[in-house]
Amino acid sequence: MTTLAYQWLFDKAESISIDKRPTVASTITRNNTVRSISRGGEAWRFRVRMPDGMPWDLNRAYIEEIMAAGRTTTGNVQLSDAGYTSWLNAYQGDCATTTDFVANVTQGYANIELFTNGSITSGNKFVAGDYIQIGYVYGVSPQTFEGNVYTVANATSYTSNTVYLNRPIREPSEAYQLYVGPDVFWKVVCVELPSWSIAARNQVFWDGDFVFYETVE
Repeated sequence: MTTLAYQWLFDKAESISIDKRPTVASTITRNNTVRSISRGGEAWRFRVRMPDGMPWDLNRAYIEEIMAAGRTTTGNVQLSDAGYTSWLNAYQGDCATTTDFVANVTQGYANIELFTNGSITSGNKFVAGDYIQIGYVYGVSPQTFEGNVYTVANATSYTSNTVYLNRPIREPSEAYQLYVGPDVFWKVVCVELPSWSIAARNQVFWDGDFVFYETVE
C-alpha cells in the first residue's frame, strides 16, 4: 500500500531535518587509541516539523489521509516545492540539461560511470552535495524502476566521467537513466506519528515531529 499524503507534510513543513549518516561503532583503548568502523546503514532520515495554527477546515482532508496511512504505509516524497528548489537541492553543475544523464553502476561501489551527459566544455558535471537518483534501466521498456537517492561526494570535472557518491550502490549492476536535483524522490515510511489537537477555534496544533525513514530497495 502506498500514499501521496506525505508530500503535503514536506511542502508545508516549518522545518525539515535531514540525516543520512552511517552507523559507526567506536572503541577507546586504555592508552586512548580510538578505533572506529562503519556498519553501513546510510539510510535517509527526515524529521518534519509542522507549523502550529494551520486552519483545520482547509487541511482536515490531508490530516485524515496521513492518519489513515499510519506507520505502515510507504509513500514517495520530493523536496520539490518552490521554496526548496532554488537553494536546497538545485543542480550545481554546468551541464545545460540534467535530463540526459545515463550511467553504468556496479552494485557495492560508491561511484558511477557516466556515458551520456550532454555537451559540456568547462566547469563541473557535478558538485559535492548534488542529488542523484538511480532511475530506470536504460533502453528498457516499460520504464518502471526507480532506485535510491545518493549525493555527490566531491566535484566531477567536465573531463571526468567518474562520480563519487556518499554510499555504496544498492541497485543491481546495470546502465540506468539518472534523476538529478529536485527531480529525485524518496520512498519513505513514517516511523513517528505525532498527535494533533484543535484549539483557539479552527487551528491545528501538533505535539511532536513526523519522522520518516527511507525504505531501501
